[in-house]
Amino acid sequence: MKSQLVLSAIAALLVGISSPVLAQSNSGGDQSQGTGRQQVMPTMPHNDWHVGQQVPSKYRHYNFVMNSDSWKSHNLDAPKRGQQWLGVNGDYVLMTRSNGRIVKIVPGTQ
Repeated sequence: MKSQLVLSAIAALLVGISSPVLAQSNSGGDQSQGTGRQQVMPTMPHNDWHVGQQVPSKYRHYNFVMNSDSWKSHNLDAPKRGQQWLGVNGDYVLMTRSNGRIVKIVPGTQ
């Protein structure tokens, strides 16, 4: 009987604590903490990219590398051996893996 009373009290506390937390997370307030790749990507507008330029190391992170399903779905050419597509802020950059040089730039649709 005593353990049932303790369990009931704990359950009531948990419900009382979780309700405000859930209400706060579902409010229409600040959405900047959403999930998704776009939230963690630094900005680099395609107007600043130039063929032959070296891609900064912060953009060579696996979050930006596009796999074959991704570049195919965006109708991009297959990368040649030693190249890879990067997706940054809706734009696509084909770079050489060995030196990070830009081979091709495809601006995304905004």
